[in-house]
Amino acid sequence: MKKTTTFLLSLVLSFLLLVSSLFSQISIPQEGLAAILPDTMFAHVAYMASDEMQGRNTPSPELEICSQFIANYFKYCGLKPVEKANGYFQEVPLLKTRLGETQKFSLIVDGTETAYEIKKDFVPINLTANREVTAPVVFAGYGITAHEYDYDDYANVDVKGKIVLVFTSEPQEKDTSSVFDGAKSTDHSKLNNKVLNAIDHGAVGFIYVSNPSRRFRRPPNAWPSLMRNAPKDGIPLTLGEKQENKIVVVRIGKKLADEIFSVSQFTMKQIYEKIDADLIPQSFELKKISVSIATNLDSEIFMTSNVVGLWEGNDPDLKDEVVIIGGHYDHIGVRNDTIIYNGADDNASGTAGVMAAAKAFCLSKQKPKRSILFMTYTGEEKGLFGSRYYVGSDPLFPLEKTAAMINLDMIGRHDSTAVDIFGTLESPDLKEVFLNVNELFQLSYNFGDVKKMRGSSDHASFMRKQIPFLFVNTGIHEDLHKPTDTIEKINKENMARIAKIVFGCAWQVANMDESPKFIKDE
Repeated sequence: MKKTTTFLLSLVLSFLLLVSSLFSQISIPQEGLAAILPDTMFAHVAYMASDEMQGRNTPSPELEICSQFIANYFKYCGLKPVEKANGYFQEVPLLKTRLGETQKFSLIVDGTETAYEIKKDFVPINLTANREVTAPVVFAGYGITAHEYDYDDYANVDVKGKIVLVFTSEPQEKDTSSVFDGAKSTDHSKLNNKVLNAIDHGAVGFIYVSNPSRRFRRPPNAWPSLMRNAPKDGIPLTLGEKQENKIVVVRIGKKLADEIFSVSQFTMKQIYEKIDADLIPQSFELKKISVSIATNLDSEIFMTSNVVGLWEGNDPDLKDEVVIIGGHYDHIGVRNDTIIYNGADDNASGTAGVMAAAKAFCLSKQKPKRSILFMTYTGEEKGLFGSRYYVGSDPLFPLEKTAAMINLDMIGRHDSTAVDIFGTLESPDLKEVFLNVNELFQLSYNFGDVKKMRGSSDHASFMRKQIPFLFVNTGIHEDLHKPTDTIEKINKENMARIAKIVFGCAWQVANMDESPKFIKDE
């Protein structure tokens, strides 16, 4: 019996020495890991996903209460307020818009200008700029760049300084065998992503038209001032981006679209059918034609906030660089005044993960070389508002000094299934970091292609700016965006385990001699 006890004790000591050796090898402070507690994380989720928080809609008084809760915790842990922010808050402007006085759409063919009517022929879209542009027109198919599907409407056309004309939806949208996720719509089909893609390619204007598979005459209209019976809150909120980050965006009706295409040898329907048959882009410049568009919106501003906190690095050469650990803290609110969408997994869990990582860094005896910026984003559910504003209008630290971003969105429902890890294709350096850290935890995982996943999250804003990222997610489930996403379904032990891995990965990146590289998808 004594020999057995001695043998077991020897095994335990050997195991502890092995674990200690592994931690030493990859330099993860054990006191930081010990600070990440399942019960604490669960308590944070329970508070943020309680009925009293009313689903944390953007904007809402409850979201502001939640932001103060996170900020107080950052302060309690010992994070510093950010100099460029308002303490622990980076204010993010949101706009509720209405049509201004100047709205114009003119077609110029062989020097002859023809004006068209608002509502009947065209309507501005609420993400348009307050600007007038006159430029040549390029038909850019669906306006999609999707290298993962070997499809790019911009591959063989130059749209710099030009206005693009783009179909709604995406190729083969009703074809269950389509590489574009079958009959499901991918993120490429979303208007906002198409506009951002046009901006990235240098376009100065964007004309949207329903693809010919749909019957339409006039452009869809969402402006109360153009309606007889205007719906309450008919215009959704948009992000208050800087005007220089916007382009003119309008939607047109069928008659106007046919007149634009009349200068080409193809009809809209012929082009549409050809793209869908071959999945080959059919983009081209419309010769002998230019368009003059002027849009103007009056806006009411609503302020909301990203919550930020800084843990400074200690290396004189590297502390000006930051590793961002982030996740959105908003959800979708209340429906029909009574049904609360608590959003426990989406994304109180990810927010709790950010908070746990903050405590881990602050309780570690050793400081990292690079600084760590902890950030919980507002308005992700409305269109990545918080992260888009950060990278596009007001980065608190230079983007070129951002070593990596780790995004936590829905980390609370992991049980026996593998955790999805995205971003490793864009950064093999971060893949190696994750694999090294995971040696300690033996997490079951899948490396996913972020471009092929349904839905998006705040990492997408950083990916667009070619910043290396990891996106950690325990998978889409049947409770997503439903009232049934509640705290009793959260797996607190595995949620804490994921937070520990995130802490380890962030620690590794913060102490690398050279920051991770981003591999651009050509």
